[in-house]
Amino acid sequence: MRTLIIQLPPGLPSPTGAYPHALVPADGADRPLALQWAAASLLPAADRQTETVALVPAVALSWHRVDLPPGLHKQPARLQAALQGLLEDRLLDEPGQLHLALQPGWKDTPRPWVAVCDRAWLTAHLQAL
Repeated sequence: MRTLIIQLPPGLPSPTGAYPHALVPADGADRPLALQWAAASLLPAADRQTETVALVPAVALSWHRVDLPPGLHKQPARLQAALQGLLEDRLLDEPGQLHLALQPGWKDTPRPWVAVCDRAWLTAHLQAL
């Protein structure tokens, strides 16, 4: 399976904006990746044999450690509300305006990390792509 890696720029998408990207071949050959730039409409096509990864720039993220209540992993419907409540006092924006993502393997971590970014910014880029 090949992988398309796209770097999201810090600003909002625009018709003249370009996304840096690289295509990792499926053959697993050990060769340097060619970084290219293209407008969203001109990016390589992603089909069922292509995994697409969007990289969020560090300036668009904030990271927070949280102490999750026990048993929360058994109640996925309450997870987002619990995260918003735990982080409310630490965030500059309203939690409902932000995208919150727990680290992989969070269920096995006593104090997992939560990555936070602006939901409107992320949604705008995903829609452009």
